Amino acid sequence: MTDRTKRAARLGILTALGTVLLFLTGIIPTGRLWLMLIASLPVGAALMMYGWGWALGVFAVTAALSGLLFPNGAVALYALFFGYYFVAKSLFERLHAAWLGWVLKYALYAAVFMVVYLLLGQILTAGAVVLPWYALFLIGAAAFAVYDWCCSVVIRFYIEKIARYFP
Repeated sequence: MTDRTKRAARLGILTALGTVLLFLTGIIPTGRLWLMLIASLPVGAALMMYGWGWALGVFAVTAALSGLLFPNGAVALYALFFGYYFVAKSLFERLHAAWLGWVLKYALYAAVFMVVYLLLGQILTAGAVVLPWYALFLIGAAAFAVYDWCCSVVIRFYIEKIARYFP
């Protein structure tokens, strides 16, 4: 098998895996955010194997396929944030000033939070007791820090344990 064939097969498998995981967010009633985190892992794997261009391709095809086959809120959140975050994280962490990377990460989080809150806030909170937006923002920022840390752990695990099996 040529390298191009191996790459196409691996990227196709990663895209299918991401699509199946996004499908599971629609049928499993709990843990949707964790499933979206897991659904973003194939993009991270594509990033580490072939670079950010191919990873964005896996993200775009996974989001488009999932949106066509089973449109739901999880697919929208994947498309707005979770799907491409590994690529954004990689680009932000390449900056020489670590503080600037964190500022850009939180700016991305803030932008996505505002879009989700403004577009979906009324739908998601209909009839529920609602916290003020700034409380939701701070809770989300803490959850985002945990998500970023989880992404770092996954990247480290991939580099130390898995990368040698996929030359």
